[in-house]
Amino acid sequence: MNENTLTKIQTSTPEQSEIISYKGRRLKVIAFSGTGKTSTLVKYALENNSERMLYLAFNRAIRDEAVSKFPKNVECKTSHQLAFASVGRNYTHKLRNNLRLNDIAQALPNTEANWSLVKDISKTLNTYIVSDDSRILEGHYCRELGGSRSQVMYRASVLDNAEMIWQKMICTDNTFPMTHDGYLKLYQLSLPDLSNKYTTILFDEAQDSNPVTNHIVLQQDCKIVYVGDNHQQIYRFRGANNALQNSLLNNADTLYLTHSFRFGRQIAVVANALLMLKNEKKSVIGRGCEDRVLKSMPSNINKYTILSRTVRGVITQALIAATERKKLYWVGGVNAYQLSELEDLFWFSKQQYNKVRDKMIVREFDDFNDFKSIAKATKDNEMSRAITLLKNFENPPKCIELILQQTVDDEHDADITLSTAHRCKGLQWDAVLLNNDFLDVLDPQLKDEDRIDEINLLYVSSTRAKKLLVINDSTAQVLRYAKAVAASKNEVV
Repeated sequence: MNENTLTKIQTSTPEQSEIISYKGRRLKVIAFSGTGKTSTLVKYALENNSERMLYLAFNRAIRDEAVSKFPKNVECKTSHQLAFASVGRNYTHKLRNNLRLNDIAQALPNTEANWSLVKDISKTLNTYIVSDDSRILEGHYCRELGGSRSQVMYRASVLDNAEMIWQKMICTDNTFPMTHDGYLKLYQLSLPDLSNKYTTILFDEAQDSNPVTNHIVLQQDCKIVYVGDNHQQIYRFRGANNALQNSLLNNADTLYLTHSFRFGRQIAVVANALLMLKNEKKSVIGRGCEDRVLKSMPSNINKYTILSRTVRGVITQALIAATERKKLYWVGGVNAYQLSELEDLFWFSKQQYNKVRDKMIVREFDDFNDFKSIAKATKDNEMSRAITLLKNFENPPKCIELILQQTVDDEHDADITLSTAHRCKGLQWDAVLLNNDFLDVLDPQLKDEDRIDEINLLYVSSTRAKKLLVINDSTAQVLRYAKAVAASKNEVV
């Protein structure tokens, strides 16, 4: 029996049934972690099998998984896939994942790069690219607006140069690189009409979509089902804008999925303690198998996942596990964690340029001091992280060699699965250990927006576990706080 047939005959919960039978034109589905949102959407598609549907996925991995689950009346795509077919294919000769600061510096008319200016141009341009605006505006400028003559002139220079770079990007005959987000922006500006092809759009992970994708979806004259979880918004730092809270959806119908089939009552306690910090009125109900929440990993558990907040935390845990001869699997692939770039930077810092495999760093920087000064001037996160990692490892090449020796391509062969909190969204494992590099969400010094982001990261990470969750210090503090609050109200946690 195939999965679609199985999905069709499985008993639905009252919450799921209400969504499956929905006949309106605008619906928001607030789906907590592990509550079966995908299976619910599959059932909705089966119930409305005469409709031509587009399932708009957050990323390629989710899209690929969706293809195997949805019936034939549903086409599964990412927003970039939609845009590539229409616009992006024109830029295949110069596509790049990201623009480098040096790309921008070399495109400026000045012979000597002002790295603060370059960074500001980059931030302004990227802010525009992920916005729903039709042109670059003062609001995309990355600093607070000042009124002095010099500030006004500097701001004008940043905006003018950002526009100049954008024009180079969109020109197919110009060699300046185009990014994937760049052609998605062009697609949005073209005002595509998806209603000609689809009668219904299923917009998944709507809480982490950016304004570009939001604008594409909102302008469509067809049925739209928005699906997401406000508490799983973890990409705000990349310009994500929660579509579920868009004012244009104030009159949309709202339904909930609160029963989690991923985990049981104990992990649900952790989830609800975190949600309490955000004043969430609804609770996650754990309906999965019997589960445990512990403070350390039992010695008899030989296969588990470690989730870290930072890449630095992932690499540190990888080195510890590799030293113990554990087999390692990296979510997203080991190359996504920039180990080779780290090794190149080490040899570059030792002026052993013949051992640097990617010669780009040799071409773009005079020496390691130049690299550090530019990292400081631009406050570039990746450059700064690499410098910090070099300080932490006594012999990076040997550490990396050991890590790579213990790395496997198939997760089934691994003792330890490694991932950041951001990469783990949408995934699940039997046993999960939270690394201690997460921030203290009860820290009174945290800004309110930052606190929400950090709570969301802990919530997403904690709810990846199905049977066993080993909490970190931050989560343990939250549980103690929740118990104290409950005790003051004579409630039970």
